[in-house]
Amino acid sequence: MSHALRSTQNSKIMYVIMGLLMLGLTGFGIGGFTGGNVQSIGTVGDEEIPVATYARAYRNAVNQMSNRIGRNLSPNEINQLGIGPSVLESVIGLAAIDNEASQKGISVGDEIIREQILKNPNFQGLTGGFDKDTYNFYLERQLRLTPKEFDDLLRKENARALIEAAIQSGVAASDEIPVTLISFAQETRDFEWAWLTELNLDRPVGKPTKAALEKFYTENKDKYQSLKSYNVSYAWLSPEMLHDKVAVDEAELRESYDLQADRFNKPEQRAVERLVFATDADAKDARERLDAGLVTFEQLVQERGLDLSDVDMGDVGVKDLSPEASEMVFSTSDLGVVGPVKTALGPALFRVNAVMAADNTPFEDVRDELRAELAGEAARRMVSDLVTDIDDLLAGGATIEDLGKETDMQTGTIDFNAQSTGGLNGYQEFRDKVLDTQKGDFPELVDLPDGGVFALRVNDIAEPALIPLEEIKDRVIADWRQAQTLDQLEKISAEMTPKLADGAGFAELGLAPNMETAATRAGFFEGLPPQTTTELFKLKKGEVKTIRTPNGLLVLRLSAIHAFDPETPENKAGVERLTAALNAQIGTDMLELYTTALRNRAGVALNQAAINSINAQIATR
Repeated sequence: MSHALRSTQNSKIMYVIMGLLMLGLTGFGIGGFTGGNVQSIGTVGDEEIPVATYARAYRNAVNQMSNRIGRNLSPNEINQLGIGPSVLESVIGLAAIDNEASQKGISVGDEIIREQILKNPNFQGLTGGFDKDTYNFYLERQLRLTPKEFDDLLRKENARALIEAAIQSGVAASDEIPVTLISFAQETRDFEWAWLTELNLDRPVGKPTKAALEKFYTENKDKYQSLKSYNVSYAWLSPEMLHDKVAVDEAELRESYDLQADRFNKPEQRAVERLVFATDADAKDARERLDAGLVTFEQLVQERGLDLSDVDMGDVGVKDLSPEASEMVFSTSDLGVVGPVKTALGPALFRVNAVMAADNTPFEDVRDELRAELAGEAARRMVSDLVTDIDDLLAGGATIEDLGKETDMQTGTIDFNAQSTGGLNGYQEFRDKVLDTQKGDFPELVDLPDGGVFALRVNDIAEPALIPLEEIKDRVIADWRQAQTLDQLEKISAEMTPKLADGAGFAELGLAPNMETAATRAGFFEGLPPQTTTELFKLKKGEVKTIRTPNGLLVLRLSAIHAFDPETPENKAGVERLTAALNAQIGTDMLELYTTALRNRAGVALNQAAINSINAQIATR
């Protein structure tokens, strides 16, 4: 087991784990979150879930989503995205594995912990080796941990990694599965096709007789039913309705602009990878081999027992690097490797993968945008503050009309059906509520995703009914003509199909032929019906299929089938990639099932008050 932990792969895993430990371990004040001396948000078996662990994970998840969207999320948006429950499930799962490791006595020896600490780049001094002062400084200033606390965390991560690796690495897909899947997906087909339309008839279909039209109308009465309709009275309040009541002064706009400097004033950045060496000689030798074309940057990374993810610094600004490194990295807009240059960790080569120019947006250009955002947030809070009063009115027997008189809610009456659009009809919550409400039900207040609320009353329900022929006569005539045209085209097709199957050419039969090659099951053919691909892959070579569509008949003939060859070098590589992906997914699924079983067996107890307090304080920062 010790040998396994010392392997290159496990070293990579541990650097990832160490990196995760470094993120945001900034010691949350326990009293700051719960107002007391609560140490954890709950337990899984005997394993506690520390307040700091959950708070850190929750804060990082909120920050990541905010960065993706490009602005700070409101508390309401955080709740709608389900960030809290997702983070909670994650930390519970980790605690379940930690609890199992503790119960089973799974741990690692001091030598392994010592080796990982000595090799960690964050603890290396100017000479490239482990430096105790650097180590103590990093733990104290960056992680806010004592060596004993860090040692315990690292042991726990090691034990968890052992269990996860055992579960995930012990499963694999059958060798036949990836080949079968790729063979199915990569088989291609060639086919000919042509349209049969009204132009192929000797003469167009005329108008129906009165008897024929009435017969068609009666036989197809399901097509001519009115939609189920609801006569609905509603009261609606959205944040936009309150914008005029919100005052946003210049100071607030300025403050919002200054707080979002990373959004409006992004400094010049570079996407950078950093490879640190132990000595100047090692760095110089690596650069010379790189310039001579004897080695690539990726190979230099591999020589150090690392992966590209281990040396990736992400997007950095001038202040994120040492003065010497910044001068070299930011002195040119060219991509590629620069250095070696001295850094706090030792001599290093930097690879610049992308250049992001500075993006500075003046306050004046975004004043209106900020005003709209701040007014929207304030309006959402105003709506939220009014909810209790509106609920009280409804509980006291207030009608929809009363809400319009006594609150800022807008009221109205509409006839709603499945095709209704615009206004409240555009909200799925409103549509669902109408369909779930019976005539006579008391109004209830329902939240909308934009921060608004509504209540409704169903006054009447009109069931579907046959629309009188006279009201839709032109529509029924058009449908009759279309059906008659297709029926006549079917007769023509029935005569052509045997001839095409025997090898006759499309042009010989008066059709305009088209040819498609290398069609796949995922293929899309512009101008052809969606079911073309499905029907095509049901055919045998030489078979003919006619597809009936509203516009005519599509005639297909399968010309060739090209099977997937798993023995070519390129296809072998594809099979190997799919096999690896399947194995990874199976391992992930097995770990999820195993974790669920562990937490169910150990039992989960949560302090919801502490969780709510953490969520609220982070969401409002």
